[in-house]
Order: sequence, then structure tokens, then C-alpha cells
Amino acid sequence: MLRVLLSVIVPTRNRADLLLRCLKHLQQQSCRTMEVLVLDDGSDAANRQALRAAWCQLDTRFRLIEVAPTDAVTSSGPSAVRNHGLSQASGALLAFCDDDDLWTDSKHAERLIQLFTARPELELFIGNQRAVHVDGRISDDWLPGLTSICSGLPELVAEIYTITTEQLCRSGGFGHMNMLTLRKTLLDRMGDGFWSRVSYEEDRDFFWRATDAAQSIAFSPRVVCQHHVPDPSRRVNVSTSFSQQERWLVAAMVSQHIAVTVKSPAITQLCLAHEGDLLRRLALHCASHNQPAACLGFARQALGARFSFKWAAYCGWAWLKSFKRG
Repeated sequence: MLRVLLSVIVPTRNRADLLLRCLKHLQQQSCRTMEVLVLDDGSDAANRQALRAAWCQLDTRFRLIEVAPTDAVTSSGPSAVRNHGLSQASGALLAFCDDDDLWTDSKHAERLIQLFTARPELELFIGNQRAVHVDGRISDDWLPGLTSICSGLPELVAEIYTITTEQLCRSGGFGHMNMLTLRKTLLDRMGDGFWSRVSYEEDRDFFWRATDAAQSIAFSPRVVCQHHVPDPSRRVNVSTSFSQQERWLVAAMVSQHIAVTVKSPAITQLCLAHEGDLLRRLALHCASHNQPAACLGFARQALGARFSFKWAAYCGWAWLKSFKRG
């Protein structure tokens, strides 16, 4: 039996049709020394039956792990499920694919193993992905800010570039889970996998903590996967099950968690600035919904997280509104 070198973590719940599309693409990978861990987080009977019925069409690289019983009332959540997958992974390299997304390059796994074998100092690799939006728009570059500077970066191998944490912070956005591959030794150094206290933006939290811990990072502008952006008007997955206000609140808390767990000043500054933007949105939302006290509270927090004279003036206005209301 071939030794497993790469483990791909695929969490799922009640989306057998999308999952089977994802697995069909993963089966096209040319690499034979990879495993795909499918973690079913308590799907209902119909979805589990559909998955079990189709399992015979997959090869021995695929493992089905039923994390929670059929028809589980509540899910374990994406953080806990991915952490369970990480604990079961046999490979020295760890990668991810969401059940509604795809790996589009059939040689992606093979190239990953070759890259990490040739470069033993490399700890984190970020590929590129296209995004398909609900209105049919396609964005061919997930991190265009990073792609735009590749010509000036040191080339590790062909079309793969060495990047720094600071360059990542300036590039805008963050690496989606489909795009990431890391050594298991990096996970050990992080001291923890996904933050199990949250079930939204856990991927952003994981990305920046992994980036902070990594001593060597590489990026390739080549598209290797495809992300289907969830429709926010349909609450069919974890991220869209939250209201907009809840997403802002959880995202602000995630920003704080990153800031208190990383050592990089660049990441800390980036996350605190993002927290300030989120708190501003919450303040404006409360103002538009006639909640002056809440507006003032969020406005003051936003000012502390990211100071500007314009926002200081807004805080003064919010204080007057709250004072008059009181």
C-alpha cells in the first residue's frame, strides 16, 4: 500500500448533491498518495443514503467519517468537524476543500507533493481560485493584489513565489480554505487547529494564525480551485444562517481573537483595522434602526479600534442623539 503524503479535509452536512460533485472532481486528481477525508456532520437520512449509495463509485483514496449521528439536531460546526478531520489525517501535508466547491486542476495534489518535497523549508502554500457568484459573474483571481506583485517576487520554482506576511497583509482579502496547503508540523506549532468557539469566519481566523506561525510561505497565481460564493438571501449554509448583524458581531470577535493570538504586528494591525470597519457598520445600522445608545457604544469602540477625525465627529453626533434620547 502506498504511503499517504497528502490529506484533504472535506466537511459536509445535508448537501449530498454538491458534495458528490466536489468528490467527482477530487477523484480526477492524478496523485495516488493522497487521501480524501469526508466528514459528515450529522446529515439527514436522505442525504446519508445518497452519499452511501454513491460511495462505491469512488476509489480507495476516499474515507467517509460520520462525525455525528444521522439527523443530528445540531451540527458540531465547521471548526470542530475540520479539527476532527485533522486529527484523523495520515498525511504530512494537509489541504482542504469545501463540499460546495471544486479542485479544478487535476495535477494540483501531485504538484503540491513535489513542491513540498523539493522545498523542505516551505510550510504554507497558497494557490489561487476563481469565484463564481450567484448572479453568474466569475472572478478569475481571488487575490489580485498579490498576483499583481508576483513579477517582483523571488521565484521559488516556476510560477510559485516566496511571499512575506507583510505582503499578504497588504494584498487585500485572505486565502480561502480551498487554496491552502500546510505541513502538519506547522499545525503542531500553531498549538491549535480551528477555533471551535465560532462557526463563522473560522477560516479567516485559521488562515492568519497559520500565516503568523509559518516560517516560509509560497503563493502561486495559477488557479487550482473554484469557490461558489453563497447566496446571502438563502440560509442554506453556516455563513448565511447568520443575520447580517450577527455576521458583523462574530467577525469583529474573530478579529480580536486573531489580534491576541498572533505575534506579527502587521496581522494585528490589519485585524484591528477590520474590526473598526465592522464596528462602524454596526453603529450605522443601530443609528438607522433608532437605537442611539447601541449606536454610541459601537461608535466609540470603532473609534478606539481605528481612529479618524471624521469618525470622532460622528461619535460626537451619536453622543448628542443618545443624550437627547436619554
